[in-house]
Amino acid sequence: MSKLQDRRKAAGFSQSQLAARVEGLSLRSLQHYERGAMDINKAAALIVWRLAVALGCEVVDILEID
Repeated sequence: MSKLQDRRKAAGFSQSQLAARVEGLSLRSLQHYERGAMDINKAAALIVWRLAVALGCEVVDILEID
């Protein structure tokens, strides 16, 4: 499970709910980030920041950094 998916579930959002809260992020892209089909570390900084704000966490909490 990705860090993004962990944070989303902990916040109590479905994928659809989170995608709707983050301007510029489609449900499909969110699904790809969670599955690892798209690299969240290479996502636009604004999208990553908006995700972190929506989830109430820090950007580093959703990036896949060891």
